[in-house]
Amino acid sequence: MAAYVMNPYASQDLDISKENSDRVGDFVSRAGDKPFTRQVDAWWVALLAGVSMNLRTELGSRRVKFNDGGILASDPWRITHLELLAVADEGVEVLQRPAQVIRIATEYANTGFDWLFEQLIGESEPALTLTNRLGDLTAE
Repeated sequence: MAAYVMNPYASQDLDISKENSDRVGDFVSRAGDKPFTRQVDAWWVALLAGVSMNLRTELGSRRVKFNDGGILASDPWRITHLELLAVADEGVEVLQRPAQVIRIATEYANTGFDWLFEQLIGESEPALTLTNRLGDLTAE
């Protein structure tokens, strides 16, 4: 029996900066030769890096929609994580404002993309390099 998951973020746009959008494609491919199979996966690792650094960076006006929040239902645990993160940052009331929950996540991801690209650019095996360097985030 499948679990019922309510996704209050389905109608929310998931955006990244234009600059990051231009770069992330180099690391996303369904063919399996890149570290990520979906942009949402790259966004998620960037988000986690931003959380680890405890830094949120506003997205600015040059932004690109890469998906909508409906993608979060394909991995329902992401919804729970986003909500826990938002509650930790701004209190339980934030759950009444889905756009704010997504904004918090987007700002963490915007911070983390710089770290993510530093790990991947120029590496002959970016997926392996990323796996090895994820532990560095917890040491900071």
